[in-house]
Amino acid sequence: MEEVKQSYSTTDTIKATKSANISFDTTKKVRRKRKKFNSQKMRWSVQIAFFILVIVIGWQFYTFVQYCEAGGKGFYLPRPPGVESFLPISALMGTKYFFGTGKINYIHPAGFVIFGTLLLTAVFFRRGFCSWICPVGTISEWEWKLGDVFLNKLPKRASYIIRNIPTRFTAGLSLIFTPIIILMLLEIVTMDSFKSPIFRKLTPAFIVAMILPFAVPRRFWPDKANDCIARAWKYSILAFFLQMVVIKMPVEQLQVLYDRAPFMRIADIKMLKFFVNLSGVGLVVVLTFLILSIVNKNFWCRFFCPYGAMLGILAYVSPFTITRDKEKCIDCGKCTKACPSHIIVEKKNHVLTHECLACYDCVNACPVNGALDMKLAGKRKKIHYGLYAAMLVGFFVILTNTARVTGHWYTKISDAEFILRVSELDHPKYKHKEGKFEME
Repeated sequence: MEEVKQSYSTTDTIKATKSANISFDTTKKVRRKRKKFNSQKMRWSVQIAFFILVIVIGWQFYTFVQYCEAGGKGFYLPRPPGVESFLPISALMGTKYFFGTGKINYIHPAGFVIFGTLLLTAVFFRRGFCSWICPVGTISEWEWKLGDVFLNKLPKRASYIIRNIPTRFTAGLSLIFTPIIILMLLEIVTMDSFKSPIFRKLTPAFIVAMILPFAVPRRFWPDKANDCIARAWKYSILAFFLQMVVIKMPVEQLQVLYDRAPFMRIADIKMLKFFVNLSGVGLVVVLTFLILSIVNKNFWCRFFCPYGAMLGILAYVSPFTITRDKEKCIDCGKCTKACPSHIIVEKKNHVLTHECLACYDCVNACPVNGALDMKLAGKRKKIHYGLYAAMLVGFFVILTNTARVTGHWYTKISDAEFILRVSELDHPKYKHKEGKFEME
């Protein structure tokens, strides 16, 4: 009996020693990584650089509009073409126009170039634009990291509930509106249908849809289901715009809009006025997204951004992928915990999903060198985060500057025309209703 006890004691000692050695080795590797300039710090540097660039563009455009409002008097800065990146629908229209005519539109050429460039970045570098360059993604990340500081101090149960309320709420909304958008795509429902009494009769069904994600027990309706349902928003929004612009809008109509629609010529100024003079409803919507982004990781990006949805689809053809070495992996789960997109990285050999942001956070969190890396398909060559950043940013800079050099960057609208149109901005011809524009 004593021999058996001694045997168990010896076995336990060996296991404890091995566990301690693994823990000690892992700790050493983590400490060695943290001393270096890691991928996270590199990405933050790129994010800050592009965020500052966006601020400068915004300030320059605001100054230009003030100059136009003063009738061409006072301090002058030229209109920055980069402001067109904030006209996503115009960029989509410009893309349709390019493939239909072989020409770049002269109203918002930079918008098309930037849009086309970010689509190509997804093809080559997955969704690196979202996590390394996009200013909205940057703000969203800063918010949830700030929220983590406070939520991590709360009891786990309280923190879990707070983090999941936005997802469940969005899933409820998605259960209502995603089917409606699908019916609109199938032309079964139109905008006029919302005025029909039948929609008022469906109110109880809408209420049930909102309650379901909260009321059904988790064993029957897991958090993963809520997350998938909530993500359907961005794909239905993307499908709606693709149908309205790419499928239904003739190229000839686009040409007429560019040539004769006053709204198209000052769409960027109308956008600025919208955000500077936010209505009560607009302010509530913006504040809601900002607040929910504090407690829910990348709230806008994960559930609502149609740009991100499109990039995620294109990313499937990218030669880059996060790859896990099963032999080296110690199943610590740190990669999954670090992933801002809630991907279960520890269970995948290759992270082939439309939600991967190529942010390198999982790689940075991995304590074992070589267990998790960004790799090139085929040869499976490791891609260092520094090389990835250089290729992504370099690609973006080269393509946009090529457009600048070849004359496809600056709008053909003169400053004199901008000054004239700004002076009559309140005229009905600069308004549109449900995509219908007044022509000159």
